Amino acid sequence: MKHLMIKKVKKFVLFSAVLIGAVFSFSPIHKQAYACDWCIDAMIQALPEEWLQDTSGGGAAGGSGSGPTVPVINDHVTAEFEEHRTWIVSLLWEDNILPAMMLMAEQLTAVAMHQVLIIGAMLDAKHQLETQRLLQQLQAQAHKDYHPSIGMCEFGSAAKSLAASERKSEYNSILMSQRSMDRQLGNANSSAMYGNDLDKESRLNQFKAKFCDPKDNNNGLGYMCEAPGADKNRYNKDIDYTRTVDYPWTLDIDFTNGGTPTEHEEEVFALANNLYAHHVFARPSGKLLEPLPDGTLTNLQKKYLDMRSIVAKRSVAENSFNAITAMKAQGLPESRDFLIAMLDDLGVVDANTIDLIGENPSYYAQMEMLTKKIYQNPDFYTNLYDKPVNVERKGVSMQAIALMQKFDMFKSYLRSEASLSILLELAVMDLQDEIENEINPLAGVGELAQ
Repeated sequence: MKHLMIKKVKKFVLFSAVLIGAVFSFSPIHKQAYACDWCIDAMIQALPEEWLQDTSGGGAAGGSGSGPTVPVINDHVTAEFEEHRTWIVSLLWEDNILPAMMLMAEQLTAVAMHQVLIIGAMLDAKHQLETQRLLQQLQAQAHKDYHPSIGMCEFGSAAKSLAASERKSEYNSILMSQRSMDRQLGNANSSAMYGNDLDKESRLNQFKAKFCDPKDNNNGLGYMCEAPGADKNRYNKDIDYTRTVDYPWTLDIDFTNGGTPTEHEEEVFALANNLYAHHVFARPSGKLLEPLPDGTLTNLQKKYLDMRSIVAKRSVAENSFNAITAMKAQGLPESRDFLIAMLDDLGVVDANTIDLIGENPSYYAQMEMLTKKIYQNPDFYTNLYDKPVNVERKGVSMQAIALMQKFDMFKSYLRSEASLSILLELAVMDLQDEIENEINPLAGVGELAQ
């Protein structure tokens, strides 16, 4: 039993020595701890019996000491460990480390929340600034896109009364066609109402009073024109298409207001009389045009139908003249001041602008400015250094004007097509008459072929 106790003491001493050595070896001050190695050696060399002796002084059997050393050490070590545990749990952990960790956790939570608040504020500021920047960009873009352009205003100002002028020219063309048919058909209040003789007499009197140039025909017309017109600019305008119709941009023609005919109206009508229906037809009386009792057509009635056919063909040919003349008839005055300003930029003298475009610019004059003259000004090209949207608007305006011009060309093609169809009809008319003369005797209507 004693030997067993000695072995346990040796194991305890060795274990304590190893434990103490391990602790000191991992301690930051383990180098200084090597000085106490002799204590461990002394403990190991001591006899185990010494750890089992009674230290009370009275011996193992009858002494009154505290008993053997090992139990005392065990009790002391146990008490120390318990005290150490109490110190670690109560004093170190509960009183110091745990409150400190709780405070640290609270501090970390507060700091984290504050950091999240800062991040949220940064995100709010980011979105706010991005929104403000987007609004400013849109505002700048809108200011850039909708900035007024002088060049763009020129298109709108020059075309201010274009539609009304076009409609007015179409109305004047219809009235001119109606006047021509009234003259050829002998309607009342026309110069040819009583036939060809009275028509030519009235035209000759007008010629001698207004259009006769005494120097024509090698001064031979001096005998005919005893009192020629005082305005030499009107000489021969009844036969001069270039000076009467082609050269002026605007003619003083307006058949919508009635009243006394203007000089241009007289000149245009005189020119039309010489170009179309120079010889008007005779005026048969109503009695001669009465139908036969059997309902068949008389020869005079047939001739009258042929006359109307010729008048219809003439109206097609005259339609081009009327359309061109009506395009140069007076329009509305809304765009006059703007067209004058555009001509001033081109260097046209102020005194000549009214003579060029007229008091009320015609549809032709406005289209001349929009399709040609506006591009002869160098400012038009320098003004292209403008906002991109304004440049695109100018391009669209140019396309719209080109479309109107193409539509005018289309109507001109239609008039040319109608004139060609009349020429074709006249070309085949003789062949048609030959065929009818060959067919009529076979059908028993030989008298109709005569």
